[in-house]
Amino acid sequence: MSEVVVAVLVPPIHSGSPKAHSFPIAKALQNLKTDGILTVFGFDIKRVNNTVWINGKSIVRSDFIDCSTEISIIHDRFPSQIRSEHFSDIQSNAGNIPFGNPFSTTLLCRDKLACQRVLETPAINMPEVIAAPDDFESTLADWGLGFIKPQFGALGQGVQAVKPNTNIPHFLPGVVPNRLEPTILQRGIYPPSGWAGMSVRQLMQRTIGGSWIARTAVLRRSKKESVVNVSRGAEAVPAIDFLPSETIHEIERQSFVACSILDKEAKGQYNVEFGLDFVIDPEYRPWLIEVNSRPRGRLENLAMTDPDRFLVEHQSACVQPIRYLASLCR
Repeated sequence: MSEVVVAVLVPPIHSGSPKAHSFPIAKALQNLKTDGILTVFGFDIKRVNNTVWINGKSIVRSDFIDCSTEISIIHDRFPSQIRSEHFSDIQSNAGNIPFGNPFSTTLLCRDKLACQRVLETPAINMPEVIAAPDDFESTLADWGLGFIKPQFGALGQGVQAVKPNTNIPHFLPGVVPNRLEPTILQRGIYPPSGWAGMSVRQLMQRTIGGSWIARTAVLRRSKKESVVNVSRGAEAVPAIDFLPSETIHEIERQSFVACSILDKEAKGQYNVEFGLDFVIDPEYRPWLIEVNSRPRGRLENLAMTDPDRFLVEHQSACVQPIRYLASLCR
């Protein structure tokens, strides 16, 4: 292959052929093409003799066009929890083609308890987490506030604030329909005065040189909901505009430490991006509560509300993982 082909694994969401200009990544991908990088979106991965091919779509000017080509490397954005059988087929057909992020990293980040144990270090503030149901009642009485969540949850599914004398279920619904997961209990961090909940999403991405960069952090805050989620009405604003500079610096410092720890896991050189979620306490200290291996949407919120400030950064963030993965093939 004369160019590097990065296959972006995505589910079959759209019917027909939507215009590519409706996607923020479209303009940035045009620049990749001039750098000798072809990006193909799809989910149909096939073995052809000793090579791996994708049948998907690439972007030419303002349109998605059908594309069938041999691939060099894979950027994994596939919902493998919900479509596990299909993803197993993809893995089998992909053979030795590298994935970014590696599936082992995704599995670690998905297991909220295991990921916490890996990241627990004096250099990172993390609220305590327990998983033994027999200890829930007494521990919650000591804490005064906690959050229960499914151990392998995603997208905030099943997360609830709980106080002493709450009847905590041993299992909670997760992201996979009709499947219950073990409950874990995390110590609650009270928010700053006047707020019911305040959290920050810090997007970390790998540069072509292999170092990490911190994108503009997104503050989500609510005066009504302790579980802050934009879909529940939480406000999404630039963290730098509303948090003390010391808080921003501490979020970035802890994020760099977390990335360096995760890089020591198997195939860590293929880690391309993480979405780290922090909650903010009354003294505006950040506490890391989880790491997402397939972050999405937060920087896009800023780009939509203030494109003059954030559209270019959002477009750059969309293609940064693709640029890094392509650099590994050269």
